[in-house]
Amino acid sequence: MSLIGISLRSTVLGVVKQYESMLQIMEMLSILKDKEVNVYAVKGNWSLNGSLQSKIMAMVFSIASEIERDLISKRTKEALKAKKAAGVKLGRPKGVGKSKLDAFKEEIVALLRNGSSKKFVSDRYGTSQVNLYNWIKNTT
Repeated sequence: MSLIGISLRSTVLGVVKQYESMLQIMEMLSILKDKEVNVYAVKGNWSLNGSLQSKIMAMVFSIASEIERDLISKRTKEALKAKKAAGVKLGRPKGVGKSKLDAFKEEIVALLRNGSSKKFVSDRYGTSQVNLYNWIKNTT
């Protein structure tokens, strides 16, 4: 593979600990394969370089990644089922919830009545103008 006149034939993969799961590693290896980069693992003494052996390794990695995805999905579904059976309400609460602006309602109303701009008020209370507009709409 040529990159700005430099021949890029291989890369050494030795920093696998930064990845949290086999799935992330597989995604990275897939990107490298698509870019025709040869990967050599120093610790495991294996390589992905287009040979038959590396294709088999890639297949094994792919299967392991698929199994991991299935296990994650199964664990998540079981945990949600257990929470639901325990009576925990799942998902986002319905309706208008509490806002961090509620504690400052009197101050905000006073500022707006005295002519302060909504931008000034939103900046003062650390919120976006859209959130302030929605808060005003829902509290009046």
